Amino acid sequence: MVRSFSDPSYQVFGTPFDGYVNILAILSLAATVVLLVGFNPTFWASLFGKADVDYRILTITSGVMLLSGMVHTEYTIAPVQFVAYGVLIVGMVLQTIISATGSKNAFCLWYSLVYLVVFSMAIPVVYRSQITYAPAFHLIEAVVSVALVIAFTYMLYRMFGGKGSNLLLWIPIITATIGDAVILVMRWSESVNSFLLIFAVASVIVFALGKILFATVK
Repeated sequence: MVRSFSDPSYQVFGTPFDGYVNILAILSLAATVVLLVGFNPTFWASLFGKADVDYRILTITSGVMLLSGMVHTEYTIAPVQFVAYGVLIVGMVLQTIISATGSKNAFCLWYSLVYLVVFSMAIPVVYRSQITYAPAFHLIEAVVSVALVIAFTYMLYRMFGGKGSNLLLWIPIITATIGDAVILVMRWSESVNSFLLIFAVASVIVFALGKILFATVK
């Protein structure tokens, strides 16, 4: 954001797209700081001693921060985003290890983790498009991205709240399937988002297979 504002050749609010991604990024990061500093006392206490962390507010904070990672700003630094998300995945794995130890639902917990990771990769990043109906595309892209971040955050909360044994929820996968399909089809002639396509399909497959396996296990 500093580079964007300091670049005289770039208009931060020059187009509706630029305005949206930059405003969302600023609000997301500002809200993250407010939530982390002012609403996560148990998190800070846990760093210096034993404390029961309020994972509800902590996962909400993570979701709010993730919003800034789902928009492609002018000077987006992809490696930083990948590393940051990698740290979150490590946290999810550690939480699953804790929950699965001695649990009768170990298989379901680990499978739900795999599904959640794959699902998260199917959340579309808001990219600029030059197609004929670009304004409509950007609007749909933004709505789907925010909706899936909210869905991911809810499932993340369930995982850290001790209810991560079955994250195969219908509303998130239906939203992802329809939303990703519309985004991919609308921009197909301009550029095929192979990453989104692969993980959207993978999410549906892992979800469907999981429903079958979970019915067998239980």
